[in-house]
Amino acid sequence: MSVHILVLLMLALGVGLALALFAGGIAFGVARWGGAPVPEAINRGSFVAFSAMVLFLTLLAIIATLVT
Repeated sequence: MSVHILVLLMLALGVGLALALFAGGIAFGVARWGGAPVPEAINRGSFVAFSAMVLFLTLLAIIATLVT
């Protein structure tokens, strides 16, 4: 692997993390808007964030395997 590919993978991980946190924040807001207490809303938001990150890492692994 060249340095350029590694840098692109690190940037992709950063973007994936940011999108996962954004999705988790939206899930937290929707849960609070729906009347859920704060601990339950945090649980829902973190579940969505971790699920989105796992999905992104899986897709990144598949794409990285096909490209290299």
